[in-house]
Amino acid sequence: MKKLRRIAFYSYDDQGLGHVRRSIAIAHALSDAQPSSILLMAGAREASLFRLPEGTDTLALPAPATDFNGRRRAPSLGLDMAGTLRVRAGALRSALAAFEPDVLIVDRLPLGVHDELAASFGVLRAMGTRLVLGLREVLDDPASVRAEWDHAGALETVRRNYHAIWVYGDPAVYDTAVAYDMPADVRAIIRYSGYLDRHARERSVTGDSASRRRELGLPDGRLALCLLGGGEDGLRVAEAFARARRPAGTTGVVVTGPFMPSDQRARLAEAARGRDDLAVLGFVPDAELLVPLADDVVAMGGYNTTCEILASGARALIVPRTKPRREQLIRARALAARGAVDVLHPDRLSPEALSEWLAAGVAGRARPASAPIDLDGLGRLPALLDEVLALTGARSTRSAASETKRFDRPGRRDAELARSASA
Repeated sequence: MKKLRRIAFYSYDDQGLGHVRRSIAIAHALSDAQPSSILLMAGAREASLFRLPEGTDTLALPAPATDFNGRRRAPSLGLDMAGTLRVRAGALRSALAAFEPDVLIVDRLPLGVHDELAASFGVLRAMGTRLVLGLREVLDDPASVRAEWDHAGALETVRRNYHAIWVYGDPAVYDTAVAYDMPADVRAIIRYSGYLDRHARERSVTGDSASRRRELGLPDGRLALCLLGGGEDGLRVAEAFARARRPAGTTGVVVTGPFMPSDQRARLAEAARGRDDLAVLGFVPDAELLVPLADDVVAMGGYNTTCEILASGARALIVPRTKPRREQLIRARALAARGAVDVLHPDRLSPEALSEWLAAGVAGRARPASAPIDLDGLGRLPALLDEVLALTGARSTRSAASETKRFDRPGRRDAELARSASA
């Protein structure tokens, strides 16, 4: 009997679920190609709410005292930042040592949150684990990314420890290596997968859109959809959409997302009360599956939502987040330049602007044809995994001792974390 591959995922703990959902989609693609044993390690406990591949389990890490936009929150263990991160780093190291993965796929941060993966690198090297850094195509504006990576020593970490970098995008839309001025030796291990169409398999099965509408309580007729990602900062978009004039016969649907504060959800529900042209839905697992049902989509510009819009071919207006990162704005403008979406800067957001855009869709105003965009990322990743597993020899050209000297001095790390927590 063929030995199951062991694949571990480390997923970045952003406030939303985008990173975790992307890791789950990749896990499905790899497991579909070849049955595997999979461990998903993330701070988002909600990961277990989504459908996981057979043979997958999760390790939920305790949340630090601040989210990753720098806002304070109650630490889940009642520990200070340094204590929480010690627990997280220890849990990661123990889990990886016990699981003995053939490959670890790390989302976005080469060292993990607050460098918490550093203590595991020696163990992973000793086990012969291959390391892959997975990046969405746009991280932030180039100057900010270069400054962040220089401060964290990210490129040196990649050189020492990683065997491949997977960029989940199409370089014809946004060339990550060029935009962030990556050096030649790092570019040599970059592979562009194409965008990740998470629902290609579901759409390949003949579906009844009318029955899906009924399941969600949506009427027949034209549908305008408003997607807010996690919803934590989507109220302005949602309220402008709710107040916009919709063409006759059009029903507006707002999906608030799981992280919209309850008082904001209540405001939107009140706005929809007694109206048959506006519905407000809360947490909908795989909310992007609604996109193929819609005639028009107004959305924030997160990676997963954007991929679903591209795959469905829906007419879409992106109202991107611009703070604390400009990632969504950069992605939206790059796609707009290829004719794939329309963009409205949030400074220009208003019910009137959305009304005008919705009316243009009914009027059938011609749009330029969009240039082809590579959406076969999930189909391409199994071959990229085979390539990584076939590599021989260590990626690192430096000794584990030098790495330990830099990262594994408990007194120094505790002092640094204590300063970070009090900053």
